[in-house]
Amino acid sequence: MIYGTILLNAKNKRKIASSEYWTEPIPRKYTNRYLSELDSMTENSERSKYQPVSIDEYKFISRDCGGAIIIFVSDLEEPDEDLVNKITRASRSIRREMNKHSTNQVKANYEKLISRFVQSRFVIAFVGRSGVGKTSLLHLLMGRPSPEEYTPTIAVNTEVVEDIKFANYELVIFDFAGHESARRLWDFSATDMIFFLTDSTLKNIIASKKILSEISEEYPEVPIVVFANKQDTPNSLDPSAISTVMGSTAYAMVAIDLAYRENFLKVLVAVLSDHFDLDLPDHPVEQLLCIENES
Repeated sequence: MIYGTILLNAKNKRKIASSEYWTEPIPRKYTNRYLSELDSMTENSERSKYQPVSIDEYKFISRDCGGAIIIFVSDLEEPDEDLVNKITRASRSIRREMNKHSTNQVKANYEKLISRFVQSRFVIAFVGRSGVGKTSLLHLLMGRPSPEEYTPTIAVNTEVVEDIKFANYELVIFDFAGHESARRLWDFSATDMIFFLTDSTLKNIIASKKILSEISEEYPEVPIVVFANKQDTPNSLDPSAISTVMGSTAYAMVAIDLAYRENFLKVLVAVLSDHFDLDLPDHPVEQLLCIENES
């Protein structure tokens, strides 16, 4: 994960602009330590200054941009190759902007200029048997009323959500059809996380358990989060009982009830923070998750 970027004046090392993608700002002391190491590396070898440097829990990398230096700061798990690719393209763009416009103009437009080089995609698949409420959960996420009539999803829903930001990630959510013939076409090789839905009846839970086991066996590297939907229906089992049957924590859900939206967003933020090994700060969920075009 990229925590933020900093654009510095190349001569005096004063900050021109910056962008932050997580709630906790990067302490200035770490940036100062990196700049000191950068000076030492440059003295020893001109090539070494282009290499990523780890300082405590942060990873730094920089590039020249004419009269400026751009720095990317990430967690230690961010692949070096990805950082090099992103900052190289970003530095070229910033250099062009610095040559064409004043420093004040670059500063004013910096976040817009840099965002396309920082953003990454994180794909979440909504999965489950037909009729368990996947499309309703998609509407709940976006703050929209649930459809009044049930229309089975065919293949992958044409309504693919791409309006959600978490840190420097753009969340892309696919709603997979759940009927048996469509399940043979499921492919999660490009999926980063699965949200698996079951309704809360024993019959559906047992059938869903089999599907969940098959997915886990074929895609063991993809984390799966289980939601026990339709908790408002007669004969629904308690989430703790559903968790026991499914072998995984099941979060209670009523996807057609907008009152459940806040809880769902909190679960989404929590599982993403856990996935990226982030300390979850005590902030309102709206500060951690940016959802555009909310109804």
